[in-house]
Amino acid sequence: MEELKNIEEFSDDVEYIGRIKKQYASLSKAQKRIANYILNHREAVVHYSITTMAQKTGTVPSTVTRFCQALSYKGFSELKVYIEKNLISPSVADTPIQKSDSIQTVIQKLMNSSQNAVSDTLRTLDTRSLVKAADAIMAAKNVVLFGQSSGYVSAMYAKQLLLRINILSQTVKGNLDMNLAASTLTKGDVAIGIGYSGEIKSVIEALNIVKHNHGTTIVITAKPNSTMAKLADICLTYSYDIPDDLQYLHLASMCELAIIGALQAELLRRPVQLEKIEACKKAVLASRLK
Repeated sequence: MEELKNIEEFSDDVEYIGRIKKQYASLSKAQKRIANYILNHREAVVHYSITTMAQKTGTVPSTVTRFCQALSYKGFSELKVYIEKNLISPSVADTPIQKSDSIQTVIQKLMNSSQNAVSDTLRTLDTRSLVKAADAIMAAKNVVLFGQSSGYVSAMYAKQLLLRINILSQTVKGNLDMNLAASTLTKGDVAIGIGYSGEIKSVIEALNIVKHNHGTTIVITAKPNSTMAKLADICLTYSYDIPDDLQYLHLASMCELAIIGALQAELLRRPVQLEKIEACKKAVLASRLK
């Protein structure tokens, strides 16, 4: 049997290694031979078929399969994915990014954070508020979106999605322009403010003006107790478990886009809206190369 110098020298942070170390004592002699070979020849194993793996370890394919299942993998193909990608364990994936992390580890941590943020948004987003927001937009004479920095990028995306379902809107950034646009909105108009912290000064000023003029205010934010949220007639909140750090800045934008997409989906459920979008479909199709 191919020996290991010391199994404890291998890092638990890597998912498949952690599983091997946890199950090693309970493995059969043949399965330990497979485990040892994998740990000693990780780069080669990802290129092997299950038949080649069995030949290299002096076993048979069914033994390789049982070994994989003992580690809670569906089979050899799934195990190879974990080896090739060097996937880290869930406990490590949930830890903050460190300067010492490899780019592969950083990517895995970011992807894990992305999944968590979207899942949290699913739990925090109130569907009744989403329906009310769609009602307000459908009935609005004018729709204006306010945002700064990444919030403005989300506002631009919202404008594009609304345009594709035959709803015209405007996006505004900058303190002066926000105040000017807000002053034109009155009862029956809708202002949508977007901001992760909910404490964007320029957006807050614009929402205050809209409130004073009896317009309807919709806010998309991660902070339900923020100043922007308190100014909202309708508040659409997303995951608040996003680190306030530059490396995670895109997660807030992802959640904002997810909410905007859900809002578009709700608007598309309205029969009246479906009738209006045929012209939009034709315009989109006409813009593509044949």
